[in-house]
Amino acid sequence: MSQDTDSLIYVASLAELEAKGRMVVRGGRCPVLVIWHQGRVHALDNRCPHLGFPLDRGSVEDGILTCHWHHARFDLRSGGTFDLWADDVATCDVVIREGEVWVARECGFPDPAGHWRRRLGEGMAHNIGLVIGKAVLGSLAAGAADRELVCDAALFGARNRDGWGVGLTILTALATLAPGLSEEMSYLALYKGIRRVAADCENAAARCDRQALAGNEHGLETLRRWLRQWTAVRQR
Repeated sequence: MSQDTDSLIYVASLAELEAKGRMVVRGGRCPVLVIWHQGRVHALDNRCPHLGFPLDRGSVEDGILTCHWHHARFDLRSGGTFDLWADDVATCDVVIREGEVWVARECGFPDPAGHWRRRLGEGMAHNIGLVIGKAVLGSLAAGAADRELVCDAALFGARNRDGWGVGLTILTALATLAPGLSEEMSYLALYKGIRRVAADCENAAARCDRQALAGNEHGLETLRRWLRQWTAVRQR
């Protein structure tokens, strides 16, 4: 890989890493775990994405890194988790030059925005609060607007529950309040609203599509007026 040395961190000689099996170095924002396994060098954020336990205290077997605190398991190459409640581990690039091992200063995901939006969907699908909370924070940090996350949650609620649930009402109310709140309280409002939608949909019957009205004569304002009216009386 063609990276400047200034953007890299020296780890050790390749021979030393092979002998030790794993090493931890200080990264830009987090400790980086560097592992030699099955003839390859891998580098990951040393913090378990579940609750932060040092992954260098875990074990590696057959390409799987296991955290010994809650037995969360990760694909060593990609950092992807085999346990949805644990989340994926961020990875960083590895460069080998003249028998020396270097790693990028920062760990991350190739597409942070896409990663966190996907994790938000998975967190809602399985109603896992920790995953939802981290996904909301990660999405906002990656540049997503509050409105985008609210839309994701609203569509999830509409598609995964046959009828309007109280979670969608709570989401709507909190999303309306969020722009006027502090950053911390705005995050909390989004999290609480999205989590309630996920809870409403858990084990609920999925949406059954109704027959569409014939033609397309009605304007958007009429449809909006009808939606407000039927929502008020909880008309399915």
